[in-house]
Amino acid sequence: MPVLWLLLGLLALADSSEGSSWGCYGDIQTFDTPGASCGIGRRRGLSYCGVHASERLAEIDKPYLLRYQPIMRTVGRKYCVDPAVIAGVLSRESHGGNILVNAGDGIRAQDPGPYAPTSQISESQLSRMTHILIVRIKEIQRRFPTWTPDQYLRGGLCAYIGGASYVRSHQDLSCDFCNDVLARAKYFKRHGF
Repeated sequence: MPVLWLLLGLLALADSSEGSSWGCYGDIQTFDTPGASCGIGRRRGLSYCGVHASERLAEIDKPYLLRYQPIMRTVGRKYCVDPAVIAGVLSRESHGGNILVNAGDGIRAQDPGPYAPTSQISESQLSRMTHILIVRIKEIQRRFPTWTPDQYLRGGLCAYIGGASYVRSHQDLSCDFCNDVLARAKYFKRHGF
């Protein structure tokens, strides 16, 4: 019986440490990012941009993303990606799953208008989206073997939309998609993702 309690204690400890910083691509809490461009904010009805806009958009999407939180943790463990990053991508790509999605190549927003039906995103769709991100990260790792884990994540996020050829040097690591996703991911991390 004491062995069982020891195992349960270790599991609880592992689960609580998971929330601080995990994933194979750096601690997103330490990433510096300018956040969303003004165009992203305007498209969602905001009159401001930057980290404040990214955080507001993440806050709007958070209620929709909460239902996927257990799946994000499972997928995050499988691919060694912080669930907050997965939440950031999902928030950016589909407003937290609150609009129609086409997960053939990952999750891409298809906004049919203001009365879009809510769609349910499956674990396989989140896995596919995360797998695409990992493929992009690995392409960046092969092309730039001396970069750091956070540069790989930034490069993978930029390549997620633009393809691996989009990233030609470290100067290409500040794309709008990456900046916005990382700012949203930091927000989600602070809110339990």
